[in-house]
Amino acid sequence: MKAFLIIILLAAAGYCGYQYYMGNGDAVKITGSLQVSHQSNFNINAPQVSGPLYVATVHGTAVNTSGKLLKNIYIRYKIAGEITSATIFDLAPGQQIEFTTKSVKTRGKNPSFSLEAVQFEESD
Repeated sequence: MKAFLIIILLAAAGYCGYQYYMGNGDAVKITGSLQVSHQSNFNINAPQVSGPLYVATVHGTAVNTSGKLLKNIYIRYKIAGEITSATIFDLAPGQQIEFTTKSVKTRGKNPSFSLEAVQFEESD
């Protein structure tokens, strides 16, 4: 039952939370969806007093739409009010690469999220 609930939450979050952004002069196209999973917060030595915990990340794709090599691509998202990020070191012209942000713990099973910034360096 627990696994079924997790699958339903992931599917709903992916379907409802899909976002599409163009960043920094359209040089990098970012797409991402929210991935949420239930985290067990059971401590055998403590009574169960808190609600359920969830772990959220953004799984997405970055595409270099420019004609230049891009380096040190920093992708910053906000999930449930907390900043999280992913870094891509090199992205050649036309190259597409998948990324996953660092996880954020949240009490909500469907937290809000948004792309905050995309920063990078252009190489000649």
